[in-house]
Amino acid sequence: MKRILSVFVLLALVVALCASASSCKGTSDSTGIRDGEYADNVPGGVADVSAEMLKAFSESGTVKVYQYGDSEETNAKNAKFDEYFNDVYGGKVERTVLPWNGWENKFIVDYAANDAPDVIYIFSGLWPRAGNRRLVYSQRELAELGVIGLNHPIIENSLELAKNNYTYAGDIFAVDVYLVTPYVMLVNDTLLADCGIEKTPAQYYKDGLWNWDSFMDIMSQVVSVDKNADGNVDYRGYDGWDPTYVTTANDGYMIKLDDNGKLYSNFDDIKVRNGLQMYRDISQKGCMVDRGRFEEGKTATLVGTHYNMAKAIYNNGVGISFDWSVVPYPLGADNTEGKQIGGCEAYSIVSSTENPQGALNYIIAQSAFKSEYGEENPNYDLEYWLDDEGDRMLDDIRLKVREQMWSGVANIWGTQWEFWGAIKGNAGIPEILNTFEPWIASHCEVENAYAVN
Repeated sequence: MKRILSVFVLLALVVALCASASSCKGTSDSTGIRDGEYADNVPGGVADVSAEMLKAFSESGTVKVYQYGDSEETNAKNAKFDEYFNDVYGGKVERTVLPWNGWENKFIVDYAANDAPDVIYIFSGLWPRAGNRRLVYSQRELAELGVIGLNHPIIENSLELAKNNYTYAGDIFAVDVYLVTPYVMLVNDTLLADCGIEKTPAQYYKDGLWNWDSFMDIMSQVVSVDKNADGNVDYRGYDGWDPTYVTTANDGYMIKLDDNGKLYSNFDDIKVRNGLQMYRDISQKGCMVDRGRFEEGKTATLVGTHYNMAKAIYNNGVGISFDWSVVPYPLGADNTEGKQIGGCEAYSIVSSTENPQGALNYIIAQSAFKSEYGEENPNYDLEYWLDDEGDRMLDDIRLKVREQMWSGVANIWGTQWEFWGAIKGNAGIPEILNTFEPWIASHCEVENAYAVN
């Protein structure tokens, strides 16, 4: 399902409704939605708009948000949006400037001090903390508060992704999943040709045969090449390090949420165990190197790359002097539903807000503005590609993207390295998991202690 590309132009009847509603901003001056730059962009985005909805969407009030960075370019873009939000939605944006790194911890501190913004966006660094601590509203709670517009196309079109990635104890806590970036694999086709490999990953993908088995078959051919007969292989196959990518490729989630919203270690899942074995195979068969060799032309694949990053490299050819292509991350045999690892960043409404309607209006306005006025948003203007023939790779995989919540659970992100190192070692997978399961369980217990039922 492709997202709506823009906010629909309302019917003349809707414009008439807006003109007659005294609460609709801009009906009596030249800077408002009737006569100004945004004349056709009446808030709502749906054809059947009631006077009540127009009123709710046109009186947003002040909305507090975090702003990341304070550059001239960032401020200019924000000023343009602020004008739009004021003219179309009758709102004012109040920004707190902060650096990107560590903002999720600042948010929790600000929430405790009753100084949180009205809107926040969440991803693996904040999830599931945002849900189990009830720092953000669920869509059900917003409806119970009487917030209008939850049926807006911008929200409904991301409902499946929101449900898959931000459900806690049966409630959906994301409002708009506005950025979807699947992890993809960059392939050095020149290197593969030099290794005598005739069928590329892109060709496997077109034939419906791109999976972990075909990937490892290519890897084994790459690491067997020793052109100068010096006893050393000339190439490696896999430029990457994080086992999370591999286990997720096998639909294995080392930490999960149960139906009651409790976190638990999921090491007994055969998908996790098989996924970790897949990672070990890459390491022990000599396929893997640490990051940074792909650009040198010595590694066949680069993994764990966000789609948008890969797109930029692909389009600009930055530092690349060989032929290359892009394919989805290959999936393991246990991943029968085709779930893809990636990033799903979503807007949520903070549960301490005194202006939930204005917060929802802000979220809708952000997506509408980026679509209508040139601010590129991957969910609106995806350049679908696999190769020059225009295969629609992202059209196939976008709605199947799942984001790990590994980094959002207690302090697990900063203490994971010993575990990953053990997986690459010689001990058996069951032995390793039995050793580290209490470590995972303790982090889950920390988060569960904050859970609000």
